Order: sequence, then structure tokens, then C-alpha cells
Amino acid sequence: MTTRRRFLKRALLTSAAGMMTPAPVLGMMPTGQESTSMPGWIRDVRRQIPASRDRFFQTAGIAPSPTPVLDVVSNMLHYQNKGPVHPDIWPTVAATEPDLRRHFGAMFGAREHEIALTHSTSEGINIASWSRNWQKGDEVILSNQEHPANLIPWYNLATRFGVVVRRLDLSTGTSLMDGMRSLVSRRTRMVSIPHVSRNNGRRITNDESAELAAWLRQQDIRYHLDGAQAPGCVPVDFRVLRCDYYSTCGHKWLLGPKGTGAFYCREDMLDRTELTWTGSHSTVSYDQEGGYQLIPEARRFEFGTRALATFRGFDAALYWMQDVGMDRLLQRVDDLVVFAIESWKERGYRVVSPEDAGARTGVFVLELPARLTGRAVYDALRSGHDTFTSPVDGPRDLRVAIHFFNTKDEIESTFDAIESLA
Repeated sequence: MTTRRRFLKRALLTSAAGMMTPAPVLGMMPTGQESTSMPGWIRDVRRQIPASRDRFFQTAGIAPSPTPVLDVVSNMLHYQNKGPVHPDIWPTVAATEPDLRRHFGAMFGAREHEIALTHSTSEGINIASWSRNWQKGDEVILSNQEHPANLIPWYNLATRFGVVVRRLDLSTGTSLMDGMRSLVSRRTRMVSIPHVSRNNGRRITNDESAELAAWLRQQDIRYHLDGAQAPGCVPVDFRVLRCDYYSTCGHKWLLGPKGTGAFYCREDMLDRTELTWTGSHSTVSYDQEGGYQLIPEARRFEFGTRALATFRGFDAALYWMQDVGMDRLLQRVDDLVVFAIESWKERGYRVVSPEDAGARTGVFVLELPARLTGRAVYDALRSGHDTFTSPVDGPRDLRVAIHFFNTKDEIESTFDAIESLA
């Protein structure tokens, strides 16, 4: 879809809502924040992201949405509220979810019917974790780099059904396939690991994922990727990754509204995937005597009343990212990460996250100087330097999530502030 057609699509929504979309926020950065060497397109996007007036390196936790995205959410709320079931209004509202499924799938290598819209990565992980009828002694392989979202659902299965949780070492520099071969047994039923680790920034490369997927499929072991940190941070194509399931969210690197996400279920896995959460809107038909027929698409995992305004905002965020240029912004993320690696090492300190081109990501993790802890530095930077980073599991590790709207000046200033704390 061309930029003009995307613009027209948004304009039609705004026109139907009967209100003008507010202009992007201008002049939000304090004097001196912008470098004269900053590319013009970066200056433009920063004007649309109010949080960029700070040194915002917390995209891997919760990202700021561009003002135009929030405007779409607001406009949709007001539009829908004019008459939620009015025949002149409802068709536009009802098109929200199919539009988003189609758009998301086209961006990331899936068909519309392979995408379910969720409210978080955690929701997708729960869909995957309950996709089998687990038996006592069945095994699932996770990694040692997990967010709680990809731990607690499996711990719950261990408590309820006696599922055994095994842990793969995904530290920087380890071999994915060697580690997996040493862990998989005849009782292994699923592998669920991060596409990009929130703890050390390691990315499962396309080649690694494809090799792992083919090997697991030979043994009827299901393969799920926790993709919370990937779309918008690294290139993502489900067809290339070859996973069975993929869970992600809209509120991190895609800069979408909070409470949005997506779950990918490969077409040939749909009828093999057991349903646990379900309800209204999951079926083609049902009766009052116990009969029902599930929708033959991934949206069978969706149910209940939906937050359509935020889903429309998620769709708008995807268009906004495409208008900026996905290839361009992903290249800038990598360029900034290379700069950060070199700068931190030149200061005499260790980089925790991968440095190789295939494995490094915007989830940049550094080891702090001696006697500093991630939690203490995180608190000091946000309270005294208007700088927002994240502590992770390693006590001396600090995550500096580098997105395309960040700058080299901000990275250098953040490193200076860390050294001053030492």
C-alpha cells in the first residue's frame, strides 16, 4: 500500500469521525537537546514523540507512542461513542480488527487467518502454553534469559500438572543447537524461548531459528517464540523463522498503545492447538444443547468485548512506522548499537549483549563499573538525569534500549552520567 493510500485511509477514518486529527506536537525538546548533526527525519519523528525530550532508553519495557497514534485512539473512542451500533458507524468500527490482522500479517510474514489479536505478549504465551493436553512428566524447554511472562505460565503448568521445566543456556556466545540437543528428551513437548532476550539482548538469528524449527518438527515438538522485544527492533518474518507460534505486543518497539498485541499460529497448527480461553466471538455457530463450531482461523483465540480504539491505534502505529521506513529505522537502530558498543568498550568496560551483526539488537546491555548495581543506577539516572533505562537480572547489568529516535549525543551523555556515579 502506498503512502498516499495509507494517508487516505487515516483521513477517511478521521473524516468519518467528524473531527480533525490534531497536528503533531512541535517544539517539545528543550534547547540544546537536538544535535545540529541529527538527520532531519529523526528531528521530525522526535517532534511527534514527547518522551524524546528526555533520554528515553526504556523502549524494551514500555515505549512512548507518537502523538498521531494517540490521536487515532481518541478519535475512534469519540466516533464509536456517537452510536456504537448505528448502521452508519458500526461498519467502520467493525472493520478495525480485520484491518489490523491483515496489516500485521502482511508486515511480518503471515496470512490474516494466522493472526489473533491479543492484549499483550503474555496473553499469547498463555495461548501457546495451554495448546497441549499436558501429562505429568511432560517437558518444556525455556531459557535462562526469560521475562516473567515466559516463566510464570509454565511454572503454573508445573504446579497443576507436573510439567517439567528445563532451562537452555542462551548466554551471549553459546550455541543454540548444541544446547538444545543436550536438553531434548523423549518427554519434551514444547520449546518456548525469546526471539530477542530482554536480559542480554541476544537475538535468535533467522538461520538458527529455521534449523531449530526443522529439527523440532521431526520430533513433533512445538516451537514458540516470545517476540516481545523483536518487531520494530529487528527484522521479523514468521515464514523465515518457521516457528509454530509467535507472541508479541504493540507497546514496545512498535510504539503502539498499551494493551495491544498479536499471536501468530501457523496455519497447519491451528486444529492441533487446544483451546483454553474462549467465549463469544470464537465460534462460527453454537446452540443451547452443547453444539458449537470454532472459527477456522486464529481469531478463534479471541473472545469477549474488545478494545477497538486501541486496536485501531495499533494499526496506526504500524502505518506510522512504515511511513518512517522500516528498513531505514532498523538500520539506524543497528548503527546506534554499534556506536554504543564501541563507546562503552573505549571507556574500558564490558558489553554484555552480543556484538556480532547477526545477533546484536537494540536491547543493548552493558556491565556497570565495579560497586554499581543496575537497580541503583536506574534509580539515580531517572531521578537525577532525566534518563530512563532498565535494570535486568544480572546485578551489575543495565539495559539501555536503543531505538531509532535516540541519538549518539544521548548515548554519550548517558555513559558520562554512569561514569560520574562510579
